[in-house]
Amino acid sequence: MKLSVPYYSQFIDIQDPFWMLRACGACSLKDVAEFHGKTVPDIVTLCNEAKERGGYDTENGWVHDYIVTKLQELGLRAERKEGIENLDEVFSSLDAGNPVIVSVEKRVLEQTRFHMIVLVGYETISSPQSLTPSTYFYYHESESTDKEKGQYRSCTKEQFLDFWRGKAIFVSTVSLGA
Repeated sequence: MKLSVPYYSQFIDIQDPFWMLRACGACSLKDVAEFHGKTVPDIVTLCNEAKERGGYDTENGWVHDYIVTKLQELGLRAERKEGIENLDEVFSSLDAGNPVIVSVEKRVLEQTRFHMIVLVGYETISSPQSLTPSTYFYYHESESTDKEKGQYRSCTKEQFLDFWRGKAIFVSTVSLGA
């Protein structure tokens, strides 16, 4: 299952060199808000507003509470969760037709930095070579210079768990427990 979520790239949809390397949170917010039918400013405007309002810190990156607040200001139900130990709520949100913003680690050589992506679906595939079916997540990676390669990327559930920080922002148009 893949949700039809709009995709924005930090490198294609932004001309401001400062924000190109830092706009994952704004791209994720725009992807999800537009999926839910909301009109959202351009990405650089979102970034500048976040910086002015304390939603982006040049040392620590995107403040998840700010993204939740901005989504709520757009009329969406948004909830940040940390310390998530299993994927049940992630699967439930996707099954309900809601993409999920998640925080992952980007590992390059000896550096680790934090990054936000949007989970847009998943699929469980059975294989005759394996007794256990494999689950794959589909996600939008805003840090791409090619829209076709940035949207609907896939990884195994195990790969996702290796990079996931146990943090997610759940967004819907209705109350999350309703």
